[in-house]
Amino acid sequence: MEPVSKKLKVEDNCSEPFTQKGSHDDEVTLAFGKEKLYVSKNFLCLASPVFEAMFRNECREKKEKLVQMIGKSYEDFIDFLLCIHPRILKEVNELIVLRIVPFAEEYQVTSIVTKCKAVIKSMLLKAEKNASNVCISVTQLKPLKKCLNILQSAISLNYTDITALAIKSIARFGYCLYDGLDQSKDFFSRTYPALDNKIDYTKETTYGDLYRECGVLFKGLSLDIRFKILSERLIKVSDNNFK
Repeated sequence: MEPVSKKLKVEDNCSEPFTQKGSHDDEVTLAFGKEKLYVSKNFLCLASPVFEAMFRNECREKKEKLVQMIGKSYEDFIDFLLCIHPRILKEVNELIVLRIVPFAEEYQVTSIVTKCKAVIKSMLLKAEKNASNVCISVTQLKPLKKCLNILQSAISLNYTDITALAIKSIARFGYCLYDGLDQSKDFFSRTYPALDNKIDYTKETTYGDLYRECGVLFKGLSLDIRFKILSERLIKVSDNNFK
């Protein structure tokens, strides 16, 4: 007889979690159009009070064991689920944080919300280190775009603390980096490395493209937020001689 302390051998499941039907006795289907995920109902209920309320009450999703994930990204939601999977606990990092934080908020997974906020604040601090009073600089464009994306996300999620931090961070970058007017610099025609794993490597992207994207992001902000950024810049101009 084998000793009780000997570990049982468990076969590795080579398929990615949640992608194979029939993996759970209490399985529910999350439908993203033609793409589907198959998740344990108890897993969802333990992780999220929103899913718990959905499946505990007499609603259509409970009866049909099907949740229509209208307008949601299949790939992003897999990353979100892997972050709360107890055996995997995928790291919440810069590459995925802005894609999963809306799900963490919507489904009230507070542990992931806390991790996401910590990563986002760290991103702002890191990006801010690249800011200077140089009017146009290649090294500033990528971190500036990150700050603008964070600000956009923070506003949509009503993160007032992160919104305030992002405004202060963006104000440290030269205004001409996001005014979308000056395209005379010769480096605008150069290509730059991928910013994240969503970049299409088959297409050439130039610093000019990145510069224009920063301009579009800035102009897409409300007048009130743009006013706050420029007001913060006025303070820094007087204190630090920013341009």
